[in-house]
This record gives sequence, structure tokens and C-alpha cells, in this order.
Amino acid sequence: MSTRPTVAPKLSQDARHRYTLAFDTAQADLYHGVRPGYQPEILDFLTHQHPGLAVDLGAGTGLFSAQLVAAGWDVVAVDPAANMLSVLAQEYPEVDIVVSRVETLDTAQWQAQLVVAAQAWHWIDTVEGCLKVAELLADDGVFGIVHHQIDTSEAWVLRLCKIMHSGDIHPAGSPPEVTSCFTQPKGKWWYWEQPLSVEQIHQLMMSRAFYLRTHDKQRQRMHENLNWYLLEHLGFEKSATIRIPYVTSAWRMQRAKLGASA
Repeated sequence: MSTRPTVAPKLSQDARHRYTLAFDTAQADLYHGVRPGYQPEILDFLTHQHPGLAVDLGAGTGLFSAQLVAAGWDVVAVDPAANMLSVLAQEYPEVDIVVSRVETLDTAQWQAQLVVAAQAWHWIDTVEGCLKVAELLADDGVFGIVHHQIDTSEAWVLRLCKIMHSGDIHPAGSPPEVTSCFTQPKGKWWYWEQPLSVEQIHQLMMSRAFYLRTHDKQRQRMHENLNWYLLEHLGFEKSATIRIPYVTSAWRMQRAKLGASA
């Protein structure tokens, strides 16, 4: 039986706010160093338009913004975590930085050919977020939602994610929840591996929302459990390179025309 997630998470507004604040951390550099980037093919799938204005919602440290800049887009990066955006600003000073929750974003100044939420849509209220995206998009613009997901179809990976409290809970084959503001999402998937050392897997765990919000005693227990699992139970050496399987899903859609069915 597949152990991949089958339903999307349901987070309350309070939970979204609390976990979003967890990422406004002084360890933003650690997040940026261990979280995987994005394949250029994802942007090719989302849009074939000539580069114009792109708005990166929940941009964080700029892992997806980097692809947009490399492809020639003018980028506005939006995130409520100023510390995360500071990492982006150091590497890409040409990107316009906006410290804001998506739900309270003033959209009047932009008309974007592309709006993307990469590894962020689950932190945004669906109804309010969709309204903001619809306001941001030009008439022919594209809305893209992208998720990296550790592939838990293998039993050892599923247990690893439970130990790390990784929250890899987005069903890769199911479209993201959006409102009737948009056309039916069209999806594409990439299967790949991220090679990590034992230390880097600890750092990956440290970049997760649960770890950032919990207390020191729980964090110590998580590190001990992870070491036991990798070094004793699975038998990896401390110097080993461990290949973590991922599946990345990308979904594209446009604003629905008035009177048309989403």
C-alpha cells in the first residue's frame, strides 16, 4: 500500500500564523543551505511567456526567486519573515522585497504575468490568498503552485519523516485547493534525489516548522532519535551520503473568465 499522503492538510488561521512566524529565525542561512532548490524545467512548465513581472509569494530565502531571476524575470518577493528575505536580498539585490503576509498584501501597484507560491501555499488562507492572486495577475497571467515533497512511498523514508516531524503532507497527485477564481489546475511531476550527509539531515530537520517552534528538550530528543535511526537502525556511517527521494509537483492555472466554470 502506498504511504504517500492522500489528503491535503487543513490548517486553522491561528496555526498558519504561528507556524509562519516560526520561520522568522536567525537561522535563515541554515534553511537556505539545506533546503533544495528548484529544477529550471518547473518554470518552463508553468509559463512560456516572455519574462515580465513575477511575484513570488512566500518567497522565503529566494530558492524559487533564483530561478525567476536566472530566466530574466523582474521579481517581487513577498514573505512575512524578514530574516528569510534578508538572505534573498543579499544574493539578489535586484529583487523587490516586501515583508507582508499574503492575506494583507497591497496588490494595487502590480500586474504580474506570473504569480508563484513555491513551498508556501499551505501557509496561506485559500480564499484570501486566491483573491490576492487574482488581483495580482494580468489578464493572461499564470498562477503556479509548486511543492517539494519527500517521497514517503518507501517505508524507511516515511519513518524518517515522522522522526523529523517533516510535515511532508501534500498529496503529490492531487491538485492544490483553489477557489473558482481560477481554471482547473494542470499538473506535472518530477522524481529526484537529494544527496545529504548525516549532519545535513539533522540540519534539514532543524529547518522544519515543528522543530523551530518546539522547546529545547524536544529538539534534543529529536536529534537523539534521528542519530539512532540513521546510525544504529539503518546502519549508515557518520561519513555516509544518504540519498533522500523527493517528488516535486507543479500546478498551473489562470484566472477564470466570468461565467466560466473553474
